[in-house]
Amino acid sequence: DFLARLRQLLKEEPCEVQRKLPLVSPPPGIAWPPLADGAARSGDVLPEASEPSARPTPASPQASQPAKTPQGFAALMEQATVLVLALREEGLSMGSGFFVSPGHVVTNAHVVGSAQKAVVVNKATGAPLAARVLRTVQNNGRDFAVLAVEGGPAITPLTLTTDVWRTERVSAWGFPGAVTNDDPQFSALLKGNATAAPEVVYTDGVVSVILERKPALIVHTATVSQGNSGGPLVNDKGEVVGINTFIKLDDESYRQSSLAIVSASLAEFLRAAGVPVTMAAPSGPDQ
Repeated sequence: DFLARLRQLLKEEPCEVQRKLPLVSPPPGIAWPPLADGAARSGDVLPEASEPSARPTPASPQASQPAKTPQGFAALMEQATVLVLALREEGLSMGSGFFVSPGHVVTNAHVVGSAQKAVVVNKATGAPLAARVLRTVQNNGRDFAVLAVEGGPAITPLTLTTDVWRTERVSAWGFPGAVTNDDPQFSALLKGNATAAPEVVYTDGVVSVILERKPALIVHTATVSQGNSGGPLVNDKGEVVGINTFIKLDDESYRQSSLAIVSASLAEFLRAAGVPVTMAAPSGPDQ
């Protein structure tokens, strides 16, 4: 039923579909980031957690062939970063995500909303893959969702790291609407071409500061925009230091701050969901 409704929506012209895409940033009325202790200020509305009390048993789909290590940094990121499309009550939501195991993709909870099913796609998947939302959480500064993906090709998942420091060079990977909406492959996908997949967009920058909140937030200068939500922020080794979640704009100075939630918090969420995750050995800025 989900795929039938999605196909019906994809028959429309891309500009018509785009008008139905909800903002993937937190909607008005939500205090973001929330207080470190999770307490609401006067007039604040915090997102409710959608994490179930009963721990689900995630699927562990196996690829038909073992994953081959991609040759080079860009190849690794291009095959592991995916476009996430979730059919929500209010329309088609678009965001980014990345493989943390051969059968699991993570993204932001605000990308999938209350949807139970989604679709992930990039050039490496060969076609849009159906995904099941295993668990989401959107409270106390966390904004995570993990999806189970079955029947896909061999994908080399990304490694997470807890190492991150000020001035470190980082890059953001994903599908920002400002670029992806002009990608002819995205238009073809929306028109029903199952073999079409938009290009993964890369931007780079440095870590400006790490805000010691709970969880900690990485403020960086790699440009992200609507659609980057849920995509990886990685170091020069291709290790995920954080998950891009939102931006803040200063209307007076026209300055944008890009913010990502640290991988340590994401890893904790994945372990609680029973999802395998690979962590890089700690090193440090001088090693």
